[in-house]
Amino acid sequence: MKLNAYQRQSLRRFLGLYLGSSFLLMGAIALLFFLYEKNALLQNIQQHMQLQANNLAQDIVLEHMEAMPNPFERLSLKHNALAFVLLDARNKVLYKHGFLGGSALVFFGKVKNLPLFLEKEDGFYLVDNKTFGHLGVVTLILQRPKPPHLFAPLYHCILVVLLGACVCVGLIAYGLARLFLKPISDEVARLDRFSKDIAHELNTPIAALLMSAKTLVRHTPQALGVLVSARRIFHLHHQLAYLFMQDLRPDTPSLLDLQALVSQQISAFSDMADFYQIQLTHDLAPKILKALEEDMVTLVSNLLMNALKYTPPKGVVHVRLQGNLSVSNTGQLLSPQSVEHLSERYARGTHSQKGYGIGLDLVSNICAQYHFSLEISTQGDYNVFSVIFPTSTLEA
Repeated sequence: MKLNAYQRQSLRRFLGLYLGSSFLLMGAIALLFFLYEKNALLQNIQQHMQLQANNLAQDIVLEHMEAMPNPFERLSLKHNALAFVLLDARNKVLYKHGFLGGSALVFFGKVKNLPLFLEKEDGFYLVDNKTFGHLGVVTLILQRPKPPHLFAPLYHCILVVLLGACVCVGLIAYGLARLFLKPISDEVARLDRFSKDIAHELNTPIAALLMSAKTLVRHTPQALGVLVSARRIFHLHHQLAYLFMQDLRPDTPSLLDLQALVSQQISAFSDMADFYQIQLTHDLAPKILKALEEDMVTLVSNLLMNALKYTPPKGVVHVRLQGNLSVSNTGQLLSPQSVEHLSERYARGTHSQKGYGIGLDLVSNICAQYHFSLEISTQGDYNVFSVIFPTSTLEA
């Protein structure tokens, strides 16, 4: 399915909004899942250490009841894999086995409720008091080393799942967007084909109408109005054909004699200027420009048509080609506010004049395509529309 510029823009906006919100939601879910799994892992460590502490406390009670000598040594042999420390009622160390952390309760902060589980930088600690004073032990502290990459497998698992989910959501979103846009694309394609067919079918009768009007004027000068109307129809048809047939034009620019092209357009609009009693003057210097001929014809003809349309009878339209191209016309001067919006599609200088407001929009688009500058200003009694050519496009 081939998408046009507007459809591609709509697709990008939809995908950006859909995927952005989806990725944020999945990121939030991944974060919550990580916190849940991390808490579950810590709880599992705490439960395991609590079980070890209960076994150690039970053995302390048994050693006290058996009253055998060297009870602490037997405890260390039986629980050789544990790191623990035993404190008396004054928090003095009675015995320590494999314990590397701080043994004072100050190390754990203010202890209120036991058992207490703490996660420190060097390991996990469990403080308990279930010895009930047997063998003089009031408090026991267990230590478990903290692996350097304890949560690395969890990070890796969540990252892989998250990336996979993002890829799947992206593919599904793209497929759904293309599916939703297909009916619109088909309808646009149908309208595009219809518009191109209409523009093509109208080409021959409009050309014949223009030629007939020219022939009629030669024999009946009073029929000049018919020729002007035919010229306006031909110009409107040229605008529509230019819009609808853009994808069928060649893409390779060629060297154009801009002076000859502008002169031809002035001759084509001379009858219209005579009918409206407008003086059409020109000052043209040789100019070679690299561009598509259809683009330059559209640019020049729209500037001329726009100037003639807004020039009152007895007014003047002057075309100047001296390095750059400018078309000036007398009439109602443009306000600074209207100049800002004049090159927008369907905008018109004055609402009293008939027109479709697409001429200067085409001129603006062509200028943007070739990196020309379109400048609209007022100089004395003239509205001036200037096309500034960059140095890179000048061939002579």
